[in-house]
Amino acid sequence: MANAINMPDYLNQQGFDPDLIQALTPLFRVRDFQKGEILLPQGENTKVVCLILQGVVRGFYLDAAGADITKCFSQTGDWCCIYNLLDDGPSEYGIEALADCQVAQISVPVLRQAFDDAPVLRDLYEKLFRQAFIISDEKGLAFQRLPAKERYLEFVANYPDLAGQIRQEYIASYIGITPSSLSRIKREL
Repeated sequence: MANAINMPDYLNQQGFDPDLIQALTPLFRVRDFQKGEILLPQGENTKVVCLILQGVVRGFYLDAAGADITKCFSQTGDWCCIYNLLDDGPSEYGIEALADCQVAQISVPVLRQAFDDAPVLRDLYEKLFRQAFIISDEKGLAFQRLPAKERYLEFVANYPDLAGQIRQEYIASYIGITPSSLSRIKREL
């Protein structure tokens, strides 16, 4: 997994002015989550958005039959709970720590105010949202066009650090196959 980051360094890497970094950093609260802990329960809105400073999380939901489906993965340097910003209602999915994590949380109302005060922050959010949309769209295309083996290879290419470090059932769920099918694919490679 990637090394830990801190909020000021992250903002600096995004090209933020040092004075703005100094103003924004105190708006975030750093929290630790243990492996297996839920950051965002499905059906709730925590009213925060999180930058992962260290660790990895997965977005998941329970389908109509009660099956646990992995929607996405986020790791060090990625944002999660972003949908809390888009919709004040309950989240359609939950967020679970797959490793011990440290996150920098900012409340949605504070972040919305920061967008007004610092347009460069809104620009960063829009960039991240576009990237998330593209990833989601590419995943949808892969499900429609690629066989299971190719979807797995694409997962490994997109998440090389995760492939050997998280439970295989989460990877299988993410690419839309059973864990036994994933085992067979891995044996063939």
